[in-house]
This record gives sequence, structure tokens and C-alpha cells, in this order.
Amino acid sequence: MAQASESTASAEAAAPADSKASRWADKRFLLHALRTTVRAIVLLLFTVDCVRLALLYLWVQGSVDVNFGRPQLSAGLSPLSGLFDLWTWVKTGQVDPALPASMVIVVIGLLMSIFAKRSFCSWMCPVGTLFDAMGVVGRRIFPGVHVSPKVQRVIHAPKFVLGLFVIGFVLFLVPTSTILMAWNAPYWRVSDMAVLKLFIQPGVPIAVVGLVVLGLSLLLGRNYWCHGLCPLGGIYGIASKASPLVVARDPKACINCKACSKACGAHIAVAESTRPIRTGDCTGCMECVAACPAEGALQLHFFKKPVPLWTVPCAVLVIWIAVWVAAVLLGVWYGTVTPEQIIMGMRTLG
Repeated sequence: MAQASESTASAEAAAPADSKASRWADKRFLLHALRTTVRAIVLLLFTVDCVRLALLYLWVQGSVDVNFGRPQLSAGLSPLSGLFDLWTWVKTGQVDPALPASMVIVVIGLLMSIFAKRSFCSWMCPVGTLFDAMGVVGRRIFPGVHVSPKVQRVIHAPKFVLGLFVIGFVLFLVPTSTILMAWNAPYWRVSDMAVLKLFIQPGVPIAVVGLVVLGLSLLLGRNYWCHGLCPLGGIYGIASKASPLVVARDPKACINCKACSKACGAHIAVAESTRPIRTGDCTGCMECVAACPAEGALQLHFFKKPVPLWTVPCAVLVIWIAVWVAAVLLGVWYGTVTPEQIIMGMRTLG
């Protein structure tokens, strides 16, 4: 009896350990844990830099006595200046002395899109992380809301239209000479602070747009900003069509469980695809491939050759680290704006 009791106790103790081990052996759990960890780290670093930027803003105004210098990750608040800076660098070889990190972040996003779909959006972008969280909350509050494929196409279309408009605006409407002159303008030197001020003290139009986007994200249970309105996401989506990495479904191996479609954060009908998925809506999160229970039914292809789904997160990390290190070594990550120039720029903001 004692031996039987000991055996039962040992089995009960081993069960949780086995369950925990099996979870870490599950590729879907492991991928989601990895992506969540990467996104949380980037969001934390971005938040810290935004706090530093806010302190610098308050220091310039004389509201606080301490600041920790000009942060760089918060340059992501000003992607339009990054696009202008990138095009100017391509045409002239010159780099914005005020906030070059904005251009570097845009370059990272474009390279990720070309080589690993819109993976910047699903693995790195802190704004995407926050709005994805809003979508999760919305699905719990309004679990019954369903969006038809036709309505979904209408919802997703604006970001591509806005993206094309921004591309045209940057490439054709604003002369490079104008951007070179703008680099010396006080306002340009504090463009990241100008955007931060819009979030801290939004006017009526910004507040209305923000509330509408937030409300739609909650109501529809999806990240409406990134999938519907973000112009930068539209640009990355257009660039991602050139990516050699695509998710491809094998109808013969597919068991029609639709687990892939349910796992897709962009709400793509993966289970119904008959060709490699090249839509600009795909963010390369790899949740669909990880969720597929049928061997060989859904795979990641690189130039039509199957590769492990871990290729995308590896590409994300390699591109991010390689470009950042190169930017630091080449002196195009940290700006050269002095505190006096920042103060002068802040005065133009009012």
C-alpha cells in the first residue's frame, strides 16, 4: 500500500513537469512566447526613450531640472522625416544631422519587409503591439462581431492608398533641396518632440481620429490602425510583395481544420489559399504556420524551397542588430543637435 501511494504521488508530481515540458515542445507556444518577448522588450525600450524625450521636453520648458539627453528609439515617432531623409541620402549621400535614427529605423523596416514580409509590424513595432493588445481586449468584450471578407478588404485598403500617397509625396512633390534646407530649420530638429506633443496635448482632430481608431479596434477585435490606416504599414506591405519568403499551403496535405486562418492576426483566409500568400497584409508573424497540425500542409518557402518557420524571427533579429551596429559604426545613429538648438526648435512649437 505504501509503495502504491508513493507511485501515485510520484506520478502526480511528474505530470505538471511533463505538461510544462510538452508546452515548450509545442512550436506554436514557443513561437508565440518568443514573439511576445521580443515585442515586450522593444516596447519597453521605446517607452523608456519616450519618457526620456518627455523629460527633455519638460527640461527645455524649465519644468524639471534633469534630463538624460536626446534618445534615439523615439525617433520612430517621426517616420515621415525618416522617409524624406532616406530619399535625400539616396540622391545626395548626405545624412540628416539632427535625427538620423529616424532614417535608420525606416531602413530596418524596409529591409525586414523585403526579406521577411512585414515582420517589422508583427515583431518590432511598439504601436502595433499596443493596438494588438486593444484587439485582444475587444475580442473578449465583443466576441460575436464578424467581418465579411468584402468588408475586410475595404477596411485594409486605406493603408495602401495612404502609403502610395506618402511615397508620391516624398519622391515627387518635395524637392531634395527643400529637405536639405529643412535640416537646418529649428522645427525639423525637434520633429520627434513635435509628434510627442501631439500625443500629450492632442487637438480635436487628433483626439477624434484616435478615439475612432481605438473604438474600431475594440469593436472589431482587431488592430485597426496597423491593418487599416497606417501609411508606413502600407509602404512596408508594398515592399513585402518583393519578398522571397512566402507562406504556401499544400491542398493535398491540408486537413481543412482552418487553424491557420484562426491564428492569423491579419485575418487572411490562409486555409482557402491555393497560391503562395503574397498579400501586403501578411505581417510574417508565422502564427499560422506554427498553428498548422498537418505535416507539410502549411510551410514557409524561400525562393520556392521549404525553410523552417524560425527563419523569420532569425531574419528579424539579424537585420535589426546588423543595421543598428552599422549605423552606430558609421556615425548615423546619434544626432549632433546641441541643447541650444533643441531649445530654439522647441520655441517654434510654442
